[in-house]
Amino acid sequence: MTLTLAASVALTEAQLDVVRQPWDARALVTAGAGAGKTTTLTYRLEHLTSVEELEAREILVLSFSRAAVRELRERVDRLAHTARRVRAQTFDGWALALLLQEDPQRNDLAGTTFDRRIELATEAIDRGVMEATEAGVPAHVVIDEVQDLVGVRREMVEALLDEYADDCGFTVVGDAAQAVYGFQVSDPDQRAGETNRFFDWVRRSFGDDLREFTLSENFRARTPEARTALAYGAALQKLPQDRAEADREAGRIHAELRAALDRLPDFGPLGSDIVQKSLILPDTSTAILCRDNGQVLSLSGRLRKYGVDHRIQRSPRSRPAPAWIADLLNATDAGTIGEERFHALLAGLSNADDVDEERAWRSLRRIAAAPRNTLDLDGVRRAVLEVRLPDELTAPPAHPLMLSTIHRAKGLEFDRVLVVEPQPLGERRGGDEDRPAEARLLYVAMTRPRDDLYRLEPPHTWQFRKDRNGTDRWYLRGRVDFARNGIEACDLDVDHARPAGTDDHAAVQRYLRYQVRPGDEVELIRLHDLPPSGHETPPYGVFHGGRMIGQASERFRRDLWRLLKQNKGWQVRKWPYRVTELQIDCLEAVAGDPATTAGVGLGDRGIWLAPRLAGMGRFDWQHAEYVPEGHLAQ
Repeated sequence: MTLTLAASVALTEAQLDVVRQPWDARALVTAGAGAGKTTTLTYRLEHLTSVEELEAREILVLSFSRAAVRELRERVDRLAHTARRVRAQTFDGWALALLLQEDPQRNDLAGTTFDRRIELATEAIDRGVMEATEAGVPAHVVIDEVQDLVGVRREMVEALLDEYADDCGFTVVGDAAQAVYGFQVSDPDQRAGETNRFFDWVRRSFGDDLREFTLSENFRARTPEARTALAYGAALQKLPQDRAEADREAGRIHAELRAALDRLPDFGPLGSDIVQKSLILPDTSTAILCRDNGQVLSLSGRLRKYGVDHRIQRSPRSRPAPAWIADLLNATDAGTIGEERFHALLAGLSNADDVDEERAWRSLRRIAAAPRNTLDLDGVRRAVLEVRLPDELTAPPAHPLMLSTIHRAKGLEFDRVLVVEPQPLGERRGGDEDRPAEARLLYVAMTRPRDDLYRLEPPHTWQFRKDRNGTDRWYLRGRVDFARNGIEACDLDVDHARPAGTDDHAAVQRYLRYQVRPGDEVELIRLHDLPPSGHETPPYGVFHGGRMIGQASERFRRDLWRLLKQNKGWQVRKWPYRVTELQIDCLEAVAGDPATTAGVGLGDRGIWLAPRLAGMGRFDWQHAEYVPEGHLAQ
């Protein structure tokens, strides 16, 4: 076998056994934490394209998280040759793409939930829609992170493999010890039944035709501290399906993992100058991993107070288009451009210094290719509008200090990890405790480091609550339960209907491009007291250094109204004048109707820049009980 890889990586015999399977093989691979799964899949894809001679379009690659998709895409771009045109997608992204391929004109998907799109895609598979798509029925399906396939996503993948079992092979990879998304199934008993359910379905459905492999050697952990939790993986993979038995075994494992974490060094109090300085080290990636986003927001507020630069890990479903794409499209009037022109335009952009030009070209061509090796720029705009840019283009830039929930850090790895000490089982506030999930979460957290693993004292979060009345946001309560003192910023809190500004929109775009940076502090200020409807607050402007750079979206105003209303009988009589202590997460490219940008003097490309917010905003109730209309909207 000859693989035409751009770089050489030594593989174990177990990895080579997976890589060398023929295109029509049905392979189930159990890959433990840090076991070289992504490298194995990279070589597997290269084998399928170079040795088995499948075309890239004949291979379908699906994964649960965008982090896993991006990691695989980066590895393929760096190591592979013939497999570089293979496209990896999340289950949610592929489901949307399949529905749009069936009917490019359908306009009913924007308001549907992710789960509903998955259900519609399953129905489309059953109707044989894939046979009529441009790519057709795949010859081989690669599915990563199958341990997180539960509910409707599991049913969609089962429908896909079952429908085309006679026409294609598959390579499915997972680790039951890292299954942490069972909470998507709301019923506790049904959730317990989902444990290993997909693995059991594959074994039952394909019987003797199925070939099973195990990757157990760890390549991530380079120190004894980083290997602390690895020994518990096998037990977590084999938790009983009976709920009572699983609870008992998971409780034992969780207690032992907590004890092991307790024996590791305490990183120290965040209020210490030495601790603050040691959080960011040259050429070292550090992650602080928390049980929930309330802890993330609390710690982020403290780090900002101490002046420690950091970033909050985005939601797995967050897909901001990078700002340089807007500037690229607005830099030319051409409808298509070639690769040489693409590189020349990128070189002239102020915000594209860190862009891997070769990789960006290949990624954009995957979704907006034009004849003769050119790029369709309007196709790029449509991809931004439809939120279907390749996942590798929407990845946040690397930062030396990341704050994240354990769920959002799954599939990632860091040089150094600080795990916020978990509570003993039975002491967590609110809801029915899922003990297997808690044990797996702690295992995932403790297997993220390459070198250093520390414990960190949990922050005080008595003020932080999760709103369960329609917004699903974290908020700050006051001294009494009904008081509301702050609200979490989310991805779509800035209006995307039109570019910011009332007069000189081009000046606002220049200000965003040259003056606004990730991590900058911003605030929302109420513009006037006239709400557009009885179910949302009045409008708020987004202010940076005293300048308005955007407006709060309708979604934010509705969520703020719901949070303040609290219950059906509650009358919302006033709104906070300001929402302070928010930060810029990033600048993103936003697409809309070309007539919109033409009408405000920004050209007819239909794409512009907008800020995206992060952090826990605090309400200012002390000023301006009444704000006259037009007070700040300038």
